[in-house]
Amino acid sequence: MNITTEQSHLNNEMRTKLLLEALPVALVVVDKALHIQLVNAATEQLLGLSSGFLLRQNLYDLIDEDAAIISLIHQASKQDHSVAEFGLALTGPKLSTQKVDVRITSAPEIPDHLVISLQECSMAQQMDRQLAQGRAARSVSGLATVLAHEIKNPLSGIRGAAQLLEQSASDQDRELTQLICVETDRIRDLVNRMELFSDDRPLQREPVNIHDVLGHVHKLALTGFGREIKFEEHYDPSLPPVFGNRDQLIQVFLNLI
Repeated sequence: MNITTEQSHLNNEMRTKLLLEALPVALVVVDKALHIQLVNAATEQLLGLSSGFLLRQNLYDLIDEDAAIISLIHQASKQDHSVAEFGLALTGPKLSTQKVDVRITSAPEIPDHLVISLQECSMAQQMDRQLAQGRAARSVSGLATVLAHEIKNPLSGIRGAAQLLEQSASDQDRELTQLICVETDRIRDLVNRMELFSDDRPLQREPVNIHDVLGHVHKLALTGFGREIKFEEHYDPSLPPVFGNRDQLIQVFLNLI
């Protein structure tokens, strides 16, 4: 009975080893200290290193400590589910740099161990992903252009109506119509920047009077969401101009209020 059980155990072990060796995907099993415990033939082929050598190594000896795969391993060790990343650069002092798809799972049968699967990205896969990213960027850019066009049309109508009202408004109401014109212009500029979604030019900055910005924000708040709020203004007149973008500063302070 004992002999039969032992033979069954050996047969299972042999089958497992044969299956691992037959897999086309590189598999690496590491313990919680990242010492390599098991590799298959696909791992040897991918890394260009023998199993005898690999089984004496720690992952830190093979892979650069700041490589993305290391942080992914730390992430997986803290979670119960698998994590995956595609197209990661596999770099290290003993490795030739290559792109790989990585999936990391815990091994329930072996506590405190992780199973790392590595699959080399073919040139075709890398090109497909780059093309997909390019298509996604163009799609977002196209959507931004359509939205910008649809938003700017009613803005022009609002500004035109405010200008007509200004002609017959009292001095107090004229201040409000001017505020409408200023804000529609600011929204138009924001929309223009959205339309230039893929534009990586730096934001235009210049010296800005922060008191003027805060005063404008105060007016906006009083005519809208802040009607029931009591504001107290305490400004330091000695403050120098702030180097920034006026519209962005207005948006920041509006968000803070």
